[in-house]
Amino acid sequence: MIVNISLLVKDTLWNVFLAVIPVVLAYAVVQATRLQIRRAIRIPLSLALSLMWLAFLPNTCYLLTEWRHFFEVMNTYNLYWRASYDKLALMQLSAMWLYYFLYSSVGMLCFTMALRPIEHYWMKRGAPSWIWTAPLNIALALGVYLGLVLRFNSWDLATRPGAVWLAIREVGQRPRLALFICAFGLFLWISYKAIDIWVDGLKYRLKKIDK
Repeated sequence: MIVNISLLVKDTLWNVFLAVIPVVLAYAVVQATRLQIRRAIRIPLSLALSLMWLAFLPNTCYLLTEWRHFFEVMNTYNLYWRASYDKLALMQLSAMWLYYFLYSSVGMLCFTMALRPIEHYWMKRGAPSWIWTAPLNIALALGVYLGLVLRFNSWDLATRPGAVWLAIREVGQRPRLALFICAFGLFLWISYKAIDIWVDGLKYRLKKIDK
């Protein structure tokens, strides 16, 4: 076998679990703002949940970047070339492609579902989404870089804030890297809008079926 199936399943379940956390936190943030409790408690609670949501949000996008493992395996084992004459290699290539497609799709769906409640919350209060989505997606792209390339974890924001801040400052000193991160942030924004429309369309169709 080209890959260790048990290890792959373990990593998949763990990464999907991490991607679901910001979805849960997004709804928790909205619910916290509606609690009928003292303002002095409700605001700090909502703020704390919001910070946790932001810290875990990049985990949804990591699933999208897992394609790099697919290309590494394909290059290491010459899988694409072997698939032209070897049926087993063709089956392996097809299975891997389907796996990473579904894997990244789950990540982007979690990404969308983690943003929708927050966007709807602010829209109901008259705040145009572009005011906060643009800086948010850039911050998210930066978070993906910090986690994927520099190997920081979400909890490093609390345990190693100095190291994280230093890494962010270094990005500002590298214009090409900063430009690439901004471009990735734009890609995330476009992806969110596309999947958001798809989710609304799916909900509309399901309502029609129920009728």
